[in-house]
Amino acid sequence: MDEDKRIILNQLSVRYRGSDDLQLRDITVSAEAGQIIGIVGNSHSGKSTLCQVLAGVVPQIISAEMQGSCQVLGRFAKDDWRQYNAMTGVVLQNPAGQLSGLSDTVEDEIAFDLINQGIDEAIIKRRVANVAAQMGLSDQLGQQPESLSGGQMQRLAIATAIVTDPQLLILDDPTSEMDPLGRQQFFDWLANANTTVVIVSSELDDLCEVADVIWILKDGQLVANGSPVTVFNHLNSDWQIPEPTIYRLAKGMNWRLSTGAIPVTISQLKEARYVAN
Repeated sequence: MDEDKRIILNQLSVRYRGSDDLQLRDITVSAEAGQIIGIVGNSHSGKSTLCQVLAGVVPQIISAEMQGSCQVLGRFAKDDWRQYNAMTGVVLQNPAGQLSGLSDTVEDEIAFDLINQGIDEAIIKRRVANVAAQMGLSDQLGQQPESLSGGQMQRLAIATAIVTDPQLLILDDPTSEMDPLGRQQFFDWLANANTTVVIVSSELDDLCEVADVIWILKDGQLVANGSPVTVFNHLNSDWQIPEPTIYRLAKGMNWRLSTGAIPVTISQLKEARYVAN
């Protein structure tokens, strides 16, 4: 895979204007295009700030002192904000706050960016119907956005982000208001997403099933980077990150993979049980 298609952070540090503390500290890491990158950490660990940097919101919209560099799929937000913004889909923590507020229906809200791009009406209708089906919003297309539940509002925000087929999808805690079924349907969809994804989530079991790599942040620093099974087999108690459910179950049964690692996914658990027997 071409190097310039990676996400590359090099000695990235961020301090908000007026703050004495760094929100991100000297982060150097990279990920390949097409991967799902899960970001984990406690409150104030820098997760949302990192999402805002990857989205170009920092420092283009939110003023901050930034040292080092953030290169995403061959582009720097500071060099060409319009093209950078066009290739990213973003869902930050307040989904209602990123909707246009100008649409009478869910259908119009999903179509908003496509209409502004001057795309043919027939193509817009097909894309909106397709995305609504993916997000379980087909029955809500005629409703007002304000009438949606919290979980439906999050799904609408995701729909508006993916309808333009972004090369990078950035999701900051996108399932916090979804019920268990809605959350499972979302992660099932995410597992088959055909784009590069950065997702912040506390749903560790779901992340382990879909993520290619996990980044753990603590106090603005990157303290772990690797596959889910590698990262969660080397947790540090100082990070205060809970163990995934399957990890705890397998550890209690003393089921391990042939490599000696404790499994973190359902398929790995089945493999470890076979090894144990």
